[in-house]
Amino acid sequence: MGLYTAAKSIESDVIRIRRDLHKHPEISMQEERTIRVVTHELDQLNIRYEIVPHGGVIGFIEGSEPGQTLILRADLDALPMKESPMNLKREKIVVSKTDKAAHTCGHDGHTAMLLGAAKLLNERKDTFKGTILLAFEQGEENGSGIFRLLRRLVEIGADGIWGIHLKSDIQTGKISVDPGPRMAGVFPFQVEIKGNGGHGARPDLATSPLSCFHTFYQQLQSIRSEHLDPFLPITYSIGHLSYGQAANVIGDTLQFSGTARFLHKEQGDAFVKGFKQMLEDTCQAHDCTYNYLRPARPLHSYVHNDKTCAKIAKQSITDSLGEDALITYPAWMASEPFGLYQRYFPGVFAFVGIYNEMKGTGAEHHNAHFDLDEDALMLGVIATVQYALNFLKRSLPVKYNKERRSVEQLFKDLHMKIYEPED
Repeated sequence: MGLYTAAKSIESDVIRIRRDLHKHPEISMQEERTIRVVTHELDQLNIRYEIVPHGGVIGFIEGSEPGQTLILRADLDALPMKESPMNLKREKIVVSKTDKAAHTCGHDGHTAMLLGAAKLLNERKDTFKGTILLAFEQGEENGSGIFRLLRRLVEIGADGIWGIHLKSDIQTGKISVDPGPRMAGVFPFQVEIKGNGGHGARPDLATSPLSCFHTFYQQLQSIRSEHLDPFLPITYSIGHLSYGQAANVIGDTLQFSGTARFLHKEQGDAFVKGFKQMLEDTCQAHDCTYNYLRPARPLHSYVHNDKTCAKIAKQSITDSLGEDALITYPAWMASEPFGLYQRYFPGVFAFVGIYNEMKGTGAEHHNAHFDLDEDALMLGVIATVQYALNFLKRSLPVKYNKERRSVEQLFKDLHMKIYEPED
């Protein structure tokens, strides 16, 4: 049976799994039912697996002979938000049964596609050499599950990694596997400005942290022209502001937080340097003080597709879906822990389109109206299987600069918090 025909034969199962997960979403590090669904499906396929506590699940598919090892990764968690029953045009096919969590990023589709690919690859295990590791990651949205899962995968060892992210602004039927930068590093900032509060009738006797923030915010808009390379992309925004409790009171403190996103280390470092200098100068000018409520450090966790792996991926999509399925797409300025895997394993992160105007899909990720075109799921399954088969055909490993530090040391050097479960 050809790959496309085989994939179509399991399409209803993949959609069933996706809809089940969508109805019962679980937020980061609470994916107990989701993990039971994954392990049940692996049991049905007689695929051996291990549960990594507070990390996820790893499944093992052994080929006919020893060979290279490839990781196929998906994420499990939902977002802590209420979903709208409507997409951009009509009622959704399936909606979360809780107001406290929703799959408004597509992770339900990611997990369902990987389970579909697992079934097809398991049926073909006598036709390829090597090992496939199925990695289902907990806590992707807040980065809390990757440490233990990545550490275990490094212990096992692998020669490459593949991942997919459904993409709301790419047309259904199109896939991007371009080489180079694909997703951004991030500088999360959370700051408190302290002034001297007072009565609203006498602002001249107070030192308003709001006035200080207003000046800083205006100056921040000029950081691009004064501190940053105009040829390297960056985005930055402030998403939270907290100040005051009464109309006639000038508050003592103000808190704000936001993020900057960048695709190159030097651009991220330059932004952080400029941000800190502007904040210090502005607070000094307004007779205020400031305090960082979280370490003011950039997280250089870029997703960067290896050239060789991207070439394999393009050929795989051409082989299985045709050249017309390929699309060149710019880097996405969101952030993803997949880049941490790529420090240890050369790989490619594919964007699979789910935009369909007629069906009303295409709302931005993390939006209450987000919905996916289920026709895209089979394309993701096929691309995953073909990439795995083509990758494992290679007799020589992909050459790349492998991270030499342990996972523990990497997280320490990147100032990344390691999730510790509550007692």
